[in-house]
Amino acid sequence: MRVVRRLREAGHEALLAGGCVRDMLMGRRPADYDVATSATPDQVKRLFRRVLMVGAKFGVAMVLDHKRRVEVATFRSDLSYSDGRRPDGVKFTSAKEDAVRRDFTINGMFYNPLADEVVDYVGGREDLSAGVIRAIGDPQRRFSEDYLRMLRAARFAARFAFRIDPATAAAIRRHAGRIARISGERIREELEKMFAHRSAGRAVKEMYRLGLLGAVLPELAGEEARLSAAVRRVEALAGRGDKLLTLAALTCELPAGEIRKVLRRWGGSNAARDSLIWLAGHLHDWGTLPEAPLAGLKRVVAHRDFERLEALSRLDERAATGGNAGWRRIRGRVRGIPPRRINPAPLLTGEDLKKLGVPEGPRIGRVLEAVREAQLNEQVRSRRQALEMARGMMA
Repeated sequence: MRVVRRLREAGHEALLAGGCVRDMLMGRRPADYDVATSATPDQVKRLFRRVLMVGAKFGVAMVLDHKRRVEVATFRSDLSYSDGRRPDGVKFTSAKEDAVRRDFTINGMFYNPLADEVVDYVGGREDLSAGVIRAIGDPQRRFSEDYLRMLRAARFAARFAFRIDPATAAAIRRHAGRIARISGERIREELEKMFAHRSAGRAVKEMYRLGLLGAVLPELAGEEARLSAAVRRVEALAGRGDKLLTLAALTCELPAGEIRKVLRRWGGSNAARDSLIWLAGHLHDWGTLPEAPLAGLKRVVAHRDFERLEALSRLDERAATGGNAGWRRIRGRVRGIPPRRINPAPLLTGEDLKKLGVPEGPRIGRVLEAVREAQLNEQVRSRRQALEMARGMMA
């Protein structure tokens, strides 16, 4: 309100724009508020004390106000798109022209908070009431401008339980394969928004229906049984709001090599890759944990992703058997281990072994691992016993 009021006091048009307007009309709390204005970035900079010129050539400035960031964008129309991602340039223009260059009608509305007035040039309010995701203008042109909009259509349709306008859906199916032209990082960021919401299962189905899943995740889309199981897991677990768990629900039946390929394609972190591979590998071994050696059980329980593994495994067991007898047996074993003994500090270090005369090299690692295994199995309980075991291995 302060940003809008200041711009208007200076003689500029200023309106709330995009998703925040949609969310307010739906009775939802917006995650953030964007302002569209007739003021240029330079004019915005002169009006506010703290401004970041984050995208001035595209008409975007970030106003820092009372610990909040408000994106302020000049009304614009986009010039040609040569890369299917961003405009080659922009032309500052009117609110109406700004509205018609946006993606979907429900995201193309403005709101004047001072007059409590919705400004709608694209029929967004009507589509919002009807529950329709419709591209503004020619859908094929909208998607050729930025192919990521196709994933956004699937995400909005799933999140709001809306249907996609037939012409818009047909254009997505026609262009679906071109989503691969978008950088993996942008695809991952969009998928993370899907996977953070309880509607993630619907979003996966929507992507499959529109032909997008085969382009985004071909490793999964090609096998109907595997896809069906993945959707079942996602639908059951997405409500937890854990993006990594939802992604694990989607990929846990893929071999480790394919998970690596997916994360590399999406520009995912090494930590996420390692977690997904660990979850996929241990999901198949879950049934062996009731009889596993104590050390093996402790290593699994101590892992940072154990709770995620538990959620996936419990779900799969219930689907396979209709109950959770195996899960309860594992839980019983875990409850019988005092927390301090699940992952105690190692009794020996490499320096300890060097002092005993073990030369540097692979042998140090083998001895440390053997002593650690005995410690976790509670066969070795003190540093003295650990040193005795190490000496015995050197004899």
